[in-house]
Amino acid sequence: EQAEDEDDEAYMARIMGFKDFRTTKNTQVPGNDKNYAVFKAKKSEYRQYMNRVGGFNRPL
Repeated sequence: EQAEDEDDEAYMARIMGFKDFRTTKNTQVPGNDKNYAVFKAKKSEYRQYMNRVGGFNRPL
């Protein structure tokens, strides 16, 4: 039951078992490495379409 001096956010945190509401964005979460695949940012390789030897209207 919600106490009279307790606000709604504190009440929700208490009944859901949270210590506080915070984000996990850009943070390491323990055990999360077992749930998902590894994300590796790979470098993009761009191809030149214009100003090429032989013109731009040909196969790459």
